[in-house]
Amino acid sequence: MESIREAAVPPTAADEAAPPPAVGPLGGAVGPLGDVGALVEEDRVHGSVYTDPHLFDLEMRAVFGRTWVYVAHESEIREAGDYKRATIGRSPVIVARGADGAVRVLFNRCRHRASLVCRENAGNAHFFRCPFHGWTYRNSGRLVGVPRAGRYGEGLDKDALGLTPVPRVDSYRGLVFASLDPDIVPLPEYLGGIRPYLDRIFLHEAFEKALDLSAGGNRQTYPGNWKHAAEGGVDGYHATTLHETWFKIRDQHPDRPHARLASRDETVGYSEAHPNGHVLLARWPSDGDIEAFRADYPEYTARLAAEHGPALLRDFLGQFNLLIYPNLHLTLQNLRVITPIGPAETRITMHPMLIGDAPPELNDERLREFEEAFATGAFISPDDAEAFVCVQQGVAADAEPWLLLNRGLHDERRLDGGARRGAPSDETPQRGLLREWRRLMTAAAGTHAHAPEGAR
Repeated sequence: MESIREAAVPPTAADEAAPPPAVGPLGGAVGPLGDVGALVEEDRVHGSVYTDPHLFDLEMRAVFGRTWVYVAHESEIREAGDYKRATIGRSPVIVARGADGAVRVLFNRCRHRASLVCRENAGNAHFFRCPFHGWTYRNSGRLVGVPRAGRYGEGLDKDALGLTPVPRVDSYRGLVFASLDPDIVPLPEYLGGIRPYLDRIFLHEAFEKALDLSAGGNRQTYPGNWKHAAEGGVDGYHATTLHETWFKIRDQHPDRPHARLASRDETVGYSEAHPNGHVLLARWPSDGDIEAFRADYPEYTARLAAEHGPALLRDFLGQFNLLIYPNLHLTLQNLRVITPIGPAETRITMHPMLIGDAPPELNDERLREFEEAFATGAFISPDDAEAFVCVQQGVAADAEPWLLLNRGLHDERRLDGGARRGAPSDETPQRGLLREWRRLMTAAAGTHAHAPEGAR
């Protein structure tokens, strides 16, 4: 598989340039709708949340500027000099491992005239050189070269003009996060109640050190809002209709390995919403699924059971879609990054997660599942992107501005720690995502004069 491939969905009129944002009393862009908090109610959301350019402008500061944002996995920057580009809101950054082994996240912005200093998506380099005037920086960020520096006289302090570091960087089980907010809570506290799922399901100690994104991935851009992808990746209601073709193909070839996607049985899983916007869709494998996997990989499963206990396989073979708010999906056995570009433009980067110490046949199976279901020319990802575009176009209709979020609300359970649980096809995750969006946006925008028409 190639490293990163680009695929683009043709733009629509929704991608045209937006007017400058209005400015609220606290300096935040709020648009003409008034009270931002009134756009999200417990059982519905106003359509402008997905279309308004003023809200998008505020999101870049209130959501992506005030949370821990995923930027890399440690397997992508394993060696000294390894780097990759990422984005935090609108800010381009470089994630680089220095000669000292430290992982740094630096703004990809020359201190001279603001040009990008790194234009390749990933690679290995110990220096970054601005293409405009040639200012050169070590991968630690230190400025080491300025062409014809003598014309600056005594006014050039190289030690003070290195690449600017992002204020906070931390990692959890190989996942590297960064934050533009220097006062944000520590990463483990931010992950909160979702940490056990990272520990148990996706990044169990049996797989953590061996988890590998070296197979590369692909990029896809669709003309729709980023929150469609955040909500859709943990939506247990849509699969049997939107992905009907995939289910038919899977049913025609029952002996072939396929992605473990969306059981129709509401009794074998649940959905959850946790504080800070982290949400989960979980479905458990049957005993038959577990025994079939043991039969296919007897030595590997015997070693896992001996080292970590027999219960590990039930977690490993489950269908789990986890969103770490705001931009990281761990979905089935793939890692998906959501990058907002504009109110109606989003980039999705998708990686298959391989296991370094697994049998080659198992990783081959994981790659085939990725290519059949989640690559840009496959079934699941293009279906999802088309649905997101349909929603983006549909919310433009003036007939009814509200979208319903009330599925399963009548018997949603409250859990310890502030989490909520519903059935797998309930809209518990979508409500949780949007509650956090409302909290962050309201805090940034302040209180405004009026609510949108029809708000209760």
